[in-house]
Amino acid sequence: MNAATAGALGDFFQYTIDHPVTLPRQKSALLPIVGKNIEGTRVSIYNASVQAKHPLLGLRLKNTSGAHLNQGPITVFEGSTYAGDTRVLDVQPNEERLLSYAIDLGTEVDPKAGAGQQKITSIKAVKGIVTTTTKVTEETTYKAVNRSQTDRTLLIEHSNRTNQQFKLVDTDKPAEDTPEVFRFQLSIKAGDTKSFTVKEERDGVSTIALTNGAEDQIRYFVSLNEISAGLKNKLNEALKLKGAWDNTARELNHVNGDLQRFTVDQDRIRKNLRETPKESEVYATYLKKLSDQEKEIDALTAKQKGLMADEFGARKKYDDFLANISD
Repeated sequence: MNAATAGALGDFFQYTIDHPVTLPRQKSALLPIVGKNIEGTRVSIYNASVQAKHPLLGLRLKNTSGAHLNQGPITVFEGSTYAGDTRVLDVQPNEERLLSYAIDLGTEVDPKAGAGQQKITSIKAVKGIVTTTTKVTEETTYKAVNRSQTDRTLLIEHSNRTNQQFKLVDTDKPAEDTPEVFRFQLSIKAGDTKSFTVKEERDGVSTIALTNGAEDQIRYFVSLNEISAGLKNKLNEALKLKGAWDNTARELNHVNGDLQRFTVDQDRIRKNLRETPKESEVYATYLKKLSDQEKEIDALTAKQKGLMADEFGARKKYDDFLANISD
């Protein structure tokens, strides 16, 4: 029975002693405030970050006393046997608390993470920016073994990753959810084994800008089954333009190489001319060769100028095409 009446004072509360107590001078007394049975259910609480192998023995406590219960320590007995200690914060009337007080050595839980899956679900392009959406699937299977002689109600605490855009799929609705964890409830008979799988999915989005160095990415997108026919055709056209640019660039590099070789050879010939008598036959040969090379250099220089313009145009055409790809 209660020896006091609880009363709310805004956000505060007070206990009023129903029957006044007289204390002699310099004496003290321990007065019962609340003496009622309240609802409570025995549970085992598993959280891999708290105990990797065993859950904790706990209580799901509901304040059915009708009074505000002040925070403080709690001692738990099973029958007349001491079972453990815990602590509780303030509990409002009809409020529930989940408390743990000891390690449940009779129950073992083994969590196994699945391999996970990633599947591309869509590919979109807007003005040369390709956005890829990938569905990421993750699974965790909890295998629980009840080695005790009594049935267990197991609460599995699984991280709540809603803020990471994960959502539960193909999974039983949790008994409780908090900003930190989902709590899934399993009933396991004595000596029994049960497995429970939590499956989660989220959409991952990545973007890439198509530039004149992105041909490997373009070939990768073209190879995907998820790409639309229209976008695939545009990317193939982009690869053709890249091929035309590459051909022009290779031809220009070849001309540049020839000009460089002529420059080296002419330096050698001029050095030989300085060291060769002018009246010798070899001197005349060197002069003719130098003259012939000058003509070839003039032709190569003209060709180089045209190829530079062609290479610039091919690159710009490719860049402009990439920058405007959309589907």
